[in-house]
Amino acid sequence: MKNDFLFQIDNRMLYGIGKSLTIGEVLNTEGWRRVVLLADAGVARHAAYYNAFKETLSSAVDEVTEILLRDDEEPSYDYLDDVAGRIRAVAEVDAVIGVGGGSAMDIAKAAAALRTNPGPAIQYRGFDKLTEPATPCICIPTTAGTGSEVTINAVFTDKSEMKKLGINGRYMNAAYAVLDARWLESLPQAAAVSAGMDAMVHTLESFMTNNANPMTRALNREAFVLLYRNLPALAMAPDDLEARQLILLGAYLAAAGLFNSGSGIAGALSYPIGVHYKVPHGIGGGIFISSVIDFNVAHGWLDYAELLDLVEPHPDWSAERKARRFADAIRELARSLDVPETLSQWGITADNVDEVGDLMQGMQAAFDQNPIAFSAKTDVYDMLRRHVD
Repeated sequence: MKNDFLFQIDNRMLYGIGKSLTIGEVLNTEGWRRVVLLADAGVARHAAYYNAFKETLSSAVDEVTEILLRDDEEPSYDYLDDVAGRIRAVAEVDAVIGVGGGSAMDIAKAAAALRTNPGPAIQYRGFDKLTEPATPCICIPTTAGTGSEVTINAVFTDKSEMKKLGINGRYMNAAYAVLDARWLESLPQAAAVSAGMDAMVHTLESFMTNNANPMTRALNREAFVLLYRNLPALAMAPDDLEARQLILLGAYLAAAGLFNSGSGIAGALSYPIGVHYKVPHGIGGGIFISSVIDFNVAHGWLDYAELLDLVEPHPDWSAERKARRFADAIRELARSLDVPETLSQWGITADNVDEVGDLMQGMQAAFDQNPIAFSAKTDVYDMLRRHVD
C-alpha cells in the first residue's frame, strides 16, 4: 500500500430517497437556467419517476432541451460525436444533466466536455487531453454499479479497433451526483445484479491494486460492507428501497476508490468479452473476481483477511484461512444473485479459449496493477479455462 499519493474527489453529492425532486435548489443556487437533459431512453419509457422529475426540472429553469439516448448497444465514439453535435447546436447551455446507467452518464460527462472542446471525440481518448473546462454536468444514476457519477473517466467503443477506450482525467468529472433509489424501482433484476456486481468488483480490485493507499482502502472497506450486506436484497427483497439506497452509496464509494487507485484483472478481462461477445460488464467481472482472489491467495497475498473480519469475524483463524474463506464468501454472494460461473451462454467455450485469450493481450498494463504478477501470455488462458465448459 502506498503512503505517497494524490487523492481527489471532484464533485458534490446529494443523497436520499426522493432527492432528485430537489434538483431545482441546486440549479437555482448555481444560476443554471438553460439545461440539456440527456436521458436513457429505457428510463424515460418505463420510469414514472422520470416524468415527475421532468416536471420538477421544467418548473425550476427557463429552458430544458431533452435528448433521449439509445439503449440498445454500448456507446461508441461515433455515437458520442452525434450526441455532442446535438448539444453544440443548442445556443445556450448552462448545465448538462445525465440520467441513466453508466453509459448514459459517460455520454453526459463527455458530451458536456465536448461542448467546449472542439473536434471529434476520439482525439481526446487517453489522459488529460481536454484543454477547456466542460459545461457543468449533473449525473443521476439509475443503476447502482458503475459509479460514473463520481469518476473522472468515460468509456466508449472505438469501432475501428473494436476496443473500449476512455476519455480520462481533467474536466471529466460531474459537478454534482444525485443518489436516489427511486430511480431503481423499475430496474430489471438482471440489470440490477450486473450493476451491483460491478460495484463489488470495483471495491475489491481497488482494495488489492498496487496503487491502493490509506484513503482508497478506507473507501473500499466501507463500500465492501455496504455492498456485501445489501446486495442479497436484490434477490430476497427486490422492493427494499433502503437497501438499494445503500447499494448506491456503496457503488459511489467503490468508484471513488477505484479511480484513485486503479482497477485490476477481473475488470480488465471483462472489457474484451463485452465488446466481442456482449457479456455484461458487471457479470463478466463477477464471474472472474473470485478466481482472481483465489489466484492471489495461492501466491501469498492475504490482505483479504481484513475484509472478511468486517463481515464474518473469526479471531482464531490464520490470515490464510480467512483469505481463502473470503474467496468462497464472494463466490457464494455471486451464486445467490444467480451470476453464472461460466461464460458458455455467450458462446465462450473450451473450443475457443485461445481465441478469446488472444483478445486480451493488450491488457497487460491493467494486469500489472494486481499485487501478484499476472501474465497476459499464460495466466489469462488459465483463468479463462476455469470459466468455460
